[in-house]
Formats: sequence, C-alpha cells, structure tokens
Amino acid sequence: MKLLPSWTERIRDAEFKQSAHLISYCIRKSTYYYSARKNFVETSEQAQEMLDFALQRPLSHIGFDAEFRYDRPGIRIDKNNTVHDPRSIRPLLLSLAMVEPCDGQNGQIYSFVIDFRKPELLPFLRQLFRIPVTFCAHYAKAELLCLLKLGLPAPHILWDTFIFERAASLGRNHRSHKASAKNDEIEQILIKKAALENEKFSLSLVATCQRYGLSYRMETGKKRLQKTFLTHGDSDKFSEEQIAYAAEDALATAQLYPQQISKAVQMDLIHHCLTVEMPWTKTNARIEWQGVGIDLVKRERLIEIIKKHKVRLGQHLAEIYGIQNINSHKQLQIFFSSCGLLDHFKRNGKISFDKNNLKKNAHIHPAVVVLRAARRASDLLTDRILSTEFISDDGRIRAEHKQLGTDTGRQTSRWPNILGLDRILRPLIIPEPGYGIGEVDWSQVEVGVAGAVYDDGELVRMFNSGDVYSAMAQHFYQDILPEEALHLSGKEFKVKYKQYRNEMKSCTLGIIYGITPAGLAQALKTSKDKAAELQERFMDMFPELKSALNSTAHSGIIRGYASGITGLKRFRARYGKAGRSDANWLINYPVQGSAAVIFKAVGNRLDRLYRVYDARIIIPLHDSFVFEAPLDMMKEVSEVTSRVMCEVLQEYFPVLKPTVDVNIANPKCWNKDGIDDELERWISGLDDILNVSAK
Repeated sequence: MKLLPSWTERIRDAEFKQSAHLISYCIRKSTYYYSARKNFVETSEQAQEMLDFALQRPLSHIGFDAEFRYDRPGIRIDKNNTVHDPRSIRPLLLSLAMVEPCDGQNGQIYSFVIDFRKPELLPFLRQLFRIPVTFCAHYAKAELLCLLKLGLPAPHILWDTFIFERAASLGRNHRSHKASAKNDEIEQILIKKAALENEKFSLSLVATCQRYGLSYRMETGKKRLQKTFLTHGDSDKFSEEQIAYAAEDALATAQLYPQQISKAVQMDLIHHCLTVEMPWTKTNARIEWQGVGIDLVKRERLIEIIKKHKVRLGQHLAEIYGIQNINSHKQLQIFFSSCGLLDHFKRNGKISFDKNNLKKNAHIHPAVVVLRAARRASDLLTDRILSTEFISDDGRIRAEHKQLGTDTGRQTSRWPNILGLDRILRPLIIPEPGYGIGEVDWSQVEVGVAGAVYDDGELVRMFNSGDVYSAMAQHFYQDILPEEALHLSGKEFKVKYKQYRNEMKSCTLGIIYGITPAGLAQALKTSKDKAAELQERFMDMFPELKSALNSTAHSGIIRGYASGITGLKRFRARYGKAGRSDANWLINYPVQGSAAVIFKAVGNRLDRLYRVYDARIIIPLHDSFVFEAPLDMMKEVSEVTSRVMCEVLQEYFPVLKPTVDVNIANPKCWNKDGIDDELERWISGLDDILNVSAK
C-alpha cells in the first residue's frame, strides 16, 4: 500500500527516535574545538555530536551547500549549457556553516562537512534540517534536489543568495539583451548570448562575493574542483582539498546572508523575499523534481503525422508559389517583391519574415498563411519535448523551471519549454497510472489587478460582474445595443455579441501591455485612426485609471523603477530620456509584477496543501495551475485549488471578487477545455488553408 508523504515522514521520525540513544544535553567538545577546524562527519557518533551542537547553540543562520554528480550523462545543448536529469543526481558531500552571533563582533562560524553517501547519517540530518533557523545557499535548487533525492525535508526557512541577487536587479540588464535595430539577426543573437553570459557570471557565487567585499579563497580552483566531484566514485575517499572547497561555499553563503538581509531592508525587499520568493524556491524545486509524464506511443504517431503534413505544405508552396525553402530569406523576398507586398515586411528599416511579422501580415496573401503553417510544422518537429534524450527512466520529462526568468518576475522554462508548449503537443503530457491531470485558471485576473492597483472603482466593478469584457462592451456600446442586451449575463452577452466583447478585450491590452493604436488596428483589422479613436474612448470610461497610468509612467521614469504589490521592483536599465517602451513597462509592471507575485503565493500554499491528497503542481502556467492528482481526488483537489486561488488574490486585493475556470473534464492528458484532439483540428484547418490558397 502506498503511504501519503506525511505518514512516511512520521514513520521515519519514529524509527529514528527508537534507534537513537538518549540525547545528551551538553556539548561533548568545546566550541573552540569545532571553530578551529573543518569538521568532517562520516560516522553516526560524529553526526550525533553535530546534531547536539546545533540544537544547543544559539545559531542565527546556517549556510549550506552540496557537492554531487549525475548517474546519467548530460545532454549538451551548446558550448555553454549541458542539461542533466534531476532524478539522476547523486549527492556526495553536504557542507554546513553554522553561525553563532556575538555582541559587537561578526560572530563565530562552525564548519561541518558531511559524507552524504552514508545512509546511517540521514536520520540525524533529517532532524537537523528541521531546526527552526534560516538555512541559506547560493542557487539553492541544486541543494534542494539533493535533499529530495535522499528523502530529507527542505528547511522550513530558506534564503537563496542567488535568487536575492536576481530579485534585486530585475530589469537592469534589459537593454543589453536587445540589440540595436541596425544589427542583423545573427549579430542580435550573438549580442543577446553575450549579455546572458555576462548576467550569468554576475549572479555567480564568486562575483556576488566580490560585490559585497567578501573573500572567496577557492576562486582560482573552483572549476577544477567542481569537476573532481563529477567523476568521484561511491567508495572513493574525499581529499582534504575537496573537503575544504565544499566548506568554502557554505561559508561564503553564510557570510553573504546578513549583508543581503541589510540590503533587502534598504531596498524594501525583505517582505517579498521572506513571504513569497524564498518559499517559491522550494515549490519550484519540487515542480522540477516531479516533471511530467509523456505518452511515447502518441509521440511517435504525432511525429509521423506532422512530418507528412510538413512535406505536403512544402510541396504546395513550391508548386503554387515557387518557394522551395520556407526559411530562405532571399526566396521569400523575391516572391513578395513580385507581388508588390515586400514593404509590408519592413520593420526597423529592414525586411523580416520572422514569426511576428508573418502573423501581422497573414491577411495580405494566401501564401503567408501556408508559410506560417509550414513554419509551425517545422517548429513542432524541433520541439525538445519530442526528443527521447530528455525522457527519464520513469517516462517523465523534467524541464528546467527558471525562477524570475523574466523581468516581470514571472517563471520561464527550457529544455523543453513546457510553459510555451504548442497546444498540439499538450496532449502528449499524461499522468501516471491511477492519476489524472487538471487545470484551474484565473478568469481575466490581470484586468482585475489593474483596477485594484490603480484604484479605479469602475474597472473593479466590471471585473466583479463575472465577465469584465462583456461588462465593458455593454457600457461602451450602450447607445447602439438593444435594451435587452444591456441586461444579459456576461456569459450570454459573450455568445450573442462576441465581436463587441472582443473589441473591448483588445482595448484592455492598452492597460496591461501598453499596446499602441497601430497594434490595436492590427488586432482589430481596422485603420490606425479608428483604432486610436476607439482606444481614447475606451480609456475615457476609466478616468481614474487614465490619470494613474500617466502619473505612474512619469514618476517611474524619474525614480528609475516600477514596483509591484510586495515591493519587488523592476529597474530601468539606464537613466536619461525614456522612450515609449520604457513608459509601457513602467505602467505594465505594477500589474504584471503583482499578478506574478500573487501567483507564486498561491503556488506556495497549494504545494503544502496538495500533499494531503498526494497531488502535485506539475506546470505553473502564467495564470493557471496544472496539477496531477489521484483520479478519485480530482474534484476535491480542483475545489481546493479554486478556493486558494480566489482567497489569496483577495488577501492582497480585498475589493476583487475573482472567478476561476476549472478543467477536469478529460484528465487522461493535459488539454485546453477538455479538448484533446488539437492535432486533428489542425489537420482539418490545413485542408481549408490549402483549398483557399489553391484558388
């Protein structure tokens, strides 16, 4: 019989208490003995002494670090990135730097290095990680994965020095990620890669120590010593140098922690870090550890079908339009020039046939629609979720989930990009036997957050009506709508007056994303002048919001940052004159950033509550949580998820009355609204596309 995780932990604790001797209530060795050396722990007696010491000293915090290797070879992505299966991690050494504060001094640090390979030491470590003191690590995800591998609990209070540095610098590198319009596409890619590498180094432990004026004694030999653990055998002894190196990382984070706490207070980040970001580090690690199941049979069938239709689309483009290579800039330029349409593809003074430009111009010629479909087929076939390299022995894929992956504070994922997965590929994700997959999605949450953040009562009222876009349309078009339309429910109005509702939905993008009249004209397929007029009239419905948006942009430009509900800031990359893009994100961030913060707060609560039901978050997708739960618990877990999502949002913004959309109709795979035949729908759509194009 499979026990719930909570019962497994109780049994472990009971076994430890029964097998352990009476705990001595005095330290067996003096504090000087422990402070004067690197204390290597490899026996149960030494582990007991270490635990006694930790329980009896007035510790302020503990730095910790893990050395490990992988049992499964990594997948080489490029020269700078190799990805490993988290489940193949093999913990080798755990280092601890226990800090005891002293009045008027820097405090005393006691260094311990524990042999992670000794299973008899784990009961003592289980007790140690439950001590109610802050544990700090640099890029703590790696350490948390080691703890998960060994069945050890995560520290109750965690501080990740890496995550703090990222949180304290959101947006500062944004400009360096965007090459000038004068650069060609290859130059832009190279510039972006260089900027990312620079940012990666700036967040490293060595660079972080340098910024705070702390010495890191193993700096010159760090890479060499890291490599020694990758080939270290299960029975090989650790050298003195390896032990010293392991101890140094824990010592560095222990010294960084108080300085970062001081900086967090100065930046007003302490509340956000302690209540949201640091707990999310643990939630995020567990999401990555769980991964997602993959239907291997469906995968083979899908690859075969997409390949077939990719060839079909390619042949059509070659025979009808003379385009032999869908990625050939020269061939596409010649074709659209011959049609007199080349100017439509100009952007920043250059011709571009990228995804966004093709979407923008999909209406100008049937070839564009076919070209987009062919490109999509190619993208589908190259999606890493279709590669068997990323599938673990248990049939699951574990993508890397990047915390604070964007400058809005939202999550990103890669290798594969689960969060950006095409709808056609979503049904490949399946639960383990006896489980189902469900999803709960906030309805129009960012519009409600915008109303609450900018204190616009009318926008809040419309959001609380249940369907904010229908409520907007009923107000905006009240002079031309029949009387009965004004009294329809949001759901009824959506069905009967879909066009009016969609126009309002597009207009809200001006609030959330700062869309320009030109962008709105494209979305609504109308002229720029009409779009500008529509946008102006739309904003006139919300005078308080309109005024707040202007003042937010102006004050943010002067101050140098925008702030979310918990104080997490996005900074301007440079001071001086601000362009439209600066004004847009300064307006956008208080909404996007606040929504991202609340989303993490929900996820942290669900991560704890789900354990009672043997459920887990598998995909944190923008404004929805995709979960995996036992089939007989699906309804109950979806109700818990719905309740928590609404309650937490109201804790931050009590004026809002949020609603959610629940999808547990087809739990056999991940899908949208219970629809698992996206591939068949796509194929049917291709027939229509090719028929129109052939005419």
